Amino acid sequence: MNYELTGIAKTTANYINTTNQHVFLTGKAGTGKTTFLKYIVQNTHKKVVVAAPTGIAAINANGVTLHSLLHLPFGAFIPERITPPNTGSQVTTLLNLFSNVRFNASKRAMIREVELLIIDEVSMLRSDLLDCIDHMLRYLRKNRNEPFGGLQILFIGDLLQLPPVVKDSEWNVLSEYYKSSYFFDAHALREAPPIHVELDKIYRQTDENFIQILNRFRDNEQNTEDLAYLNSFYKPEVKEKSESGYIYLTTHNRKADEINANRLKNLQSNAHEYKADISGDFPDNAYPTNPNLSLKLGAQVMFIKNDASGQGQFFNGKIGTVSQLRSSEIWVKFEDGNEVEVGKHTWENKRYKLNEASNEIEEKILGKFEQYPLKLAWAVTIHKSQGLTFEKAILDLTDAFTHGQVYVALSRLTSLNGLILASRLPEENFERSQSMNAFMATKSSQDQLASELPNYQKRYYAKLADTTFDFAGILYALSQHIQSFDKDESKSAKQEFLGWNRRLLESTLPLQKVGATFIGEVQRILTMEVYLPHLAERAEKAKGYFNKELEKLTDLLDEHQTDIKAKVRITEYKKELKALEQLYFNKKAEIQRFHLLVGNAVKGKTLTKGEMLSSNLYKERKVEAVSKGKKSKTPTAEISFELYQQGKTVEEIAEARGLVPGTIEGHLTKYISSGEVDIRRLISETKLNNILSLITPETTGTQEIKSKLGDDYSYGEIRMALAFHNVSHSK
Repeated sequence: MNYELTGIAKTTANYINTTNQHVFLTGKAGTGKTTFLKYIVQNTHKKVVVAAPTGIAAINANGVTLHSLLHLPFGAFIPERITPPNTGSQVTTLLNLFSNVRFNASKRAMIREVELLIIDEVSMLRSDLLDCIDHMLRYLRKNRNEPFGGLQILFIGDLLQLPPVVKDSEWNVLSEYYKSSYFFDAHALREAPPIHVELDKIYRQTDENFIQILNRFRDNEQNTEDLAYLNSFYKPEVKEKSESGYIYLTTHNRKADEINANRLKNLQSNAHEYKADISGDFPDNAYPTNPNLSLKLGAQVMFIKNDASGQGQFFNGKIGTVSQLRSSEIWVKFEDGNEVEVGKHTWENKRYKLNEASNEIEEKILGKFEQYPLKLAWAVTIHKSQGLTFEKAILDLTDAFTHGQVYVALSRLTSLNGLILASRLPEENFERSQSMNAFMATKSSQDQLASELPNYQKRYYAKLADTTFDFAGILYALSQHIQSFDKDESKSAKQEFLGWNRRLLESTLPLQKVGATFIGEVQRILTMEVYLPHLAERAEKAKGYFNKELEKLTDLLDEHQTDIKAKVRITEYKKELKALEQLYFNKKAEIQRFHLLVGNAVKGKTLTKGEMLSSNLYKERKVEAVSKGKKSKTPTAEISFELYQQGKTVEEIAEARGLVPGTIEGHLTKYISSGEVDIRRLISETKLNNILSLITPETTGTQEIKSKLGDDYSYGEIRMALAFHNVSHSK
């Protein structure tokens, strides 16, 4: 993405990329927190996972929910080994937290590989839930001694917006263990407090007077002059009529729904219904918008996504009026006279998985939600307006019950020119807890962050060297592998290779001693005042030595696998050898990363994901995977079908096999004809029905249908629909 880091954002990115320090990134509305999140995900060299407390927040952050990532229990959590108290609410303690934990081996492996966990919308994250996350990560990562099992967390959010939700019955229990429900009062953060960074450049508002007023409201320091000035925008009559181009912000769902329903009903034109195309696994509590969108000409709507075309025709929160409606076409007109056709947007429900070949964490798409990115916008709740930007808004704060609601509502606006108050702002200040005040005072300045960064970097290099040049994991895996040779040779065909595996272990053992020596050398270098050039030089030599030795060992494995290729009754043993080979590759990748990271630091640069994955090591791995794939005698369509059965999409299969999606669609057409593939998992219901409607006894082929449907439909989709049609009509 085209985003240049400056000032405190650049320093914060350095903390993420070159230290292991937890970071809490906050900032007033419109300061670019979401943009920073996207930048880190796309550029950091670390293995990163994005999560959020709720389904909708997770979808909007392109991540997953914390509950689905870590299988967290619902209800309250007490961080002590006690019997759960008998209350009206569900309560989990350390005594029963792990009793129902069910993680498969691949999920556990993925969690152990994560280096950076980004938690978005952290204002909604409760302190007890964060402690639950801490204990779950220590357990899954087999690292009980470090908070969060040793991974780094980037917390993102604005605590002065809306607070976490806690039932009274839950707080009756939790109040004995926690000062507040805010995440910063989690016990885990006493041991590992995050640095507190605030982005201070505001992109949403440019009116300096408005910015100053917002800042005082955010800090709960508004004065009588601020209130008097804002209350001058009070217009009691707006409750009785609609203001064109304005969105009505209210505190309660019921009121917003009622206003939208009544305004839509009052329009005299016919209603058009637009149903979302939902495929795969997409839970209804994570729907980003209404799956059944009802619109009329003249309806006031709001965009809920930015213009993906890059032309900037609309943004998340822009208001317009429906100007044209057809069965699969929506046009929206703006106040300035510009009119745009709205295309459907696809939201993805995903999970993270570990790519066993590259040892990188990848996203797996579980389901998709395809719908027009619009919602009725005469009214919306303040809660649902978080993250949106409005040019004009009517604020009804009659029932505002928290300081955060007032601030969120005001900060949605780009300027005061678009403000109308339907109720006067309350004169009293909302009380802010002592706990909140104490935490807000921990904010670091730009100078503090810059001066402390070198010490955190030294700690990170030391810790990274400890794990990178420690061969205990490989040696343990080899030892466990050798212990599996525990049967009589007549009962297990792999027994004859015990001697070879012992020799492999003996050949690997010296690396542990050399690695320990290098770790000690790194510790010594880090005590120098100017250490980076020396560290880079030693990292270069270490890479040369260890790569050479690891290459010898992987060559031994390759030769052995070639020798036993034709042997039967040792399928599991062959898989075990593949797993060992992967461990050696992973270690080479770790050493390569250490070398690149330090080498970049000497030049004043930051290692990026792109640079790391474009290195020769990863390129060779890809070539190796492709060449090995070519030796397979499995029919090409069958390979695609097997990958489909593993849950991969057409695009993922095409990428994995180095083919175009159309070829994969052709492969799967065969299995649609046989009934082994459900076409609705490959084509949306809307597209399928549109294609089927054009198939007649006189249809001559795909070209005829394609010419009528246009470029939105591929030949592969048409062939699949034809196969489905033929099967349906042959029954």
